[in-house]
Amino acid sequence: MSTRAVILKNISANLLLQLITALGGFILPPLIVVTYGSATNGMLASIKQFIAYLTLLEAGIGAAAIVALYQALTAHDNQLRNRILAATHHFYRISGCLFAIALLILAILFAWLTHNEISASLTFYMVLIMGAVNILDFFFFGSYRALLTADQKTYIISTIQTGSILANIAVSYWLISTGYNILTVQTASTLIQASKFLLYRHYVRHHYHNLNQHYNKHNAYQLQQTWDALTHQLTGLLIFSSPLVLITFFLSLKDASIYAVYALIFGAIKMALQSLSQGMQAIFGHSLTIDPERTRQNFCRYNRLFMCFLGWVYTCTGLLLVPFIQLYTHNMTDANYHQPILAILFLLVGIIENSRIPSMTMIMAAGRYKATKPQALLEAALNITCSLCFIQIWGSAGILLAALVSFLYRSSEMVHYTCKHILSLSCIRPYLLWLIVFALIAASISIGWHPVSSISVHNSPDWIKLSCITGLSTAIPFSILLFLIYRRPAQ
Repeated sequence: MSTRAVILKNISANLLLQLITALGGFILPPLIVVTYGSATNGMLASIKQFIAYLTLLEAGIGAAAIVALYQALTAHDNQLRNRILAATHHFYRISGCLFAIALLILAILFAWLTHNEISASLTFYMVLIMGAVNILDFFFFGSYRALLTADQKTYIISTIQTGSILANIAVSYWLISTGYNILTVQTASTLIQASKFLLYRHYVRHHYHNLNQHYNKHNAYQLQQTWDALTHQLTGLLIFSSPLVLITFFLSLKDASIYAVYALIFGAIKMALQSLSQGMQAIFGHSLTIDPERTRQNFCRYNRLFMCFLGWVYTCTGLLLVPFIQLYTHNMTDANYHQPILAILFLLVGIIENSRIPSMTMIMAAGRYKATKPQALLEAALNITCSLCFIQIWGSAGILLAALVSFLYRSSEMVHYTCKHILSLSCIRPYLLWLIVFALIAASISIGWHPVSSISVHNSPDWIKLSCITGLSTAIPFSILLFLIYRRPAQ
């Protein structure tokens, strides 16, 4: 299969996954808020973030294994491949045991933390049930995911996951609408998500010959940069998971629910943007050692395409967010979900954060975890320090201001590192592209704000019609920009 076909297959499958994930995210939370209340929705969102912290026990195994597997797969060395997978599986099992213990401790602590707003026993069991899927992931799928990712077959992961999410949406919607309690709903969701591991195992066992994950400590493969990869995972998780944790501690579950609704929308946008990078890490990882010059050219084109797409997406978001929020939270009456300041800050944070995706993809493809560790630590320190200070003054908005500060530093630094230390390119053009795209976003929103806001939106069909018109009109300036710059040579 050609490289272009692999890219298209991976991107298409991942884009479908993100669309279905977003669909579930938009359908289920309003139903949960209306049926069980904002406190319950805030509890569920917070538990997900707490559990995300515990997945740090993966200890960077997957990231280090993917980089190690490039060599084995390129050389078709099944013996080396099996040694790497055996070491990966071994460490995943150890991490899984530690995760199970940490999950039990989390269930006890979280039940105590939120007992004034919600039943302690309900919270306790919800943590255990929601974390059960992660335990299965540690024990049964971690090494398989690394293998499929390194072999440029993330479309397999995306396709199976899409099916499980569709089933989860249908079953959860029916259970909630029928009147079942939230614990039953989450139990059914966990069982559906667990079933996907059987499909992953079936595929890997039938498509990789002589696969053997038996661990022999006398001939064990030593995964390189595991702790350096862990540092990046730790800093990333601290930054992206800390908001709901801090809001739960310093504010309330209702504030967490409000934040979670906006985070859901912008998270869906982030996933759509990440779809363009799906599979690119493995492709760049292979090509860097074979044809550096072609890699430079392909990366520059990928970066230009990505930035124009980012500009179009966030222009549409800026124009369509207010009417969408009004429709989406129409029946959510137990908390004030109309927060214009949060919306503006989420928009700014999203633009700055996601402009790093191409550079981050290349850094991961090159396996530069150790070299970029100090910058990652500095970003986390900036984010957490500013968050702790700003939340006391501005509440949830302070969390976003802290993210803006840290993302401005780290995103620009990633561009510099990728250009200078991996691709040997000048940083001027990427930074100039940033400025052009950001200016085009601001100009397009300014021009389109009055025409869009003057149109009345009373229901979903009205919003869909408005979004189609907005999407088509705002695509024009970014399409022109892409046409002008896409095939320019890399310098």
